[in-house]
Amino acid sequence: MTVTRRLRKRISGFGVRAQLTIVSAVILVLALAISGGVMLLMLHRENTAQMYRATGRQAYQIATAVNRGGVSAVDPDDLTPGAGIDITQVVDDRGVVVAASPGAPRSPIRLASHSTPDESTARYADNISVPGYGDEFCASVSTAYHDGREYTILALDKATGIRSSEWTTATLMAIELPIIVALGAGAVYLLVGRSLRPVSRITKQANEITSTELEQRVPVPTADDEIRTLAVTVNSMLGRLQRGRESQLRFIGDASHELRSPLTTLVGLLDLADDTSTPIDVETVRTILLPEARRMQAMAEDLLLLARADERGLTVTAGDVDLDDVVVGEVARLRAMGAAKVTAHIVPLRVSGDAEMIRRAVRNLVDNAARHSDSAVWVSLHSDESNAVIAVSDDGPGIPADRRSVIFDRFSRLDVDRQRDSSGAGLGLAIAYEIARAHGGSVSAVDGRHGGATVELVLPTGHSSDGPGEAGSRSECDQTVPGAADRLDGRDPERGVDALA
Repeated sequence: MTVTRRLRKRISGFGVRAQLTIVSAVILVLALAISGGVMLLMLHRENTAQMYRATGRQAYQIATAVNRGGVSAVDPDDLTPGAGIDITQVVDDRGVVVAASPGAPRSPIRLASHSTPDESTARYADNISVPGYGDEFCASVSTAYHDGREYTILALDKATGIRSSEWTTATLMAIELPIIVALGAGAVYLLVGRSLRPVSRITKQANEITSTELEQRVPVPTADDEIRTLAVTVNSMLGRLQRGRESQLRFIGDASHELRSPLTTLVGLLDLADDTSTPIDVETVRTILLPEARRMQAMAEDLLLLARADERGLTVTAGDVDLDDVVVGEVARLRAMGAAKVTAHIVPLRVSGDAEMIRRAVRNLVDNAARHSDSAVWVSLHSDESNAVIAVSDDGPGIPADRRSVIFDRFSRLDVDRQRDSSGAGLGLAIAYEIARAHGGSVSAVDGRHGGATVELVLPTGHSSDGPGEAGSRSECDQTVPGAADRLDGRDPERGVDALA
């Protein structure tokens, strides 16, 4: 593991506040170190350039005087130390110092290297050591000619003072760097803590919310930032959880209420038989006990199906389903019950799905319509582009537009005109909804076509549907329900089957 990865792993173990503080401190250190180094380099170059300019001017001025009138033409003031010049020498071509500043060495100062210059060209040298004067001299060299002789002019300036100021600057920067980094990191720590304070309040409030207090909400900051978005999202989630819990509690209460009625009947009869020591007669078993027991069994099966749908979805055993056979069978069953006058219009269609599930969904729709109808029910099956549409209508009181989505909730209740009676537990449409969703379809309440309610079940036909009038299509009388051909008449090969009973 590299040093970088090891360091990253250690930092990741800290909180967000500490991580941001450490990262900002590292960035500050790097930024200040780089900027400080660049500033010191620029300062060194500027100081050195100033020394070279001063010594170069001095060497050039003396060389100009020698070129004009020889060594005697040199102004003594030009050889006087000052204005950035410490040592000045004029050396002839024999290596003899013919003129020098007061206190300068009488022997020529040797430079490390020379190039052959043309007239008035200065040559620079750095870190020159002068015996008796120390090191770190900067020198400018010029060459002059007079009466056939060559003269070398050297002007030197000691860099000790400038270098000392540079070291002082570097020292101050080194002292200031940790102070600035500490102040910057502290400011980041405080600002991040202030920014994360709403998160702490959200966390504290969220920890106090229990499964029985979902009506509480976390505080929403006033600033329009990511933390506000987080708080709004958490509150939205709490709202969904609250609605889910309320729905669950209503579900449990409604299920208990629905089961209590048949259980009360069964327990009452059994207690009566026990108290009177009288056997329960067959007629009571046939007319009361068995229907109530079957009602509880059906409700238990419905609840189990819905629980399975909530847990992992319904498992669909796919196969080709002749949807017209299913609808014809349910129409025939409803007519045999005599609950309402049934009018049907059915065209042959085939879908892919689970035949028993689809049959159950259609049965729930027609049973729901029969319970809430005044006298008549209409059932139709037709194709809509790539879908098969089963529409079931009644002439009952209808469903308000703002309540149409509620009827697919479990144990849903509407107004008194459409309250479920003793024959239903309010689970049929919820089951139809889950079955439709498992088949990639939908079920919805639409505008009533006959003064009451209309519920449509839409199932995708895919590529396996048979259009009406195609070869091999099945008419209503080809289905397997006994006596369906006698009960349904009016076959039309172009429009499917129309029937009125």
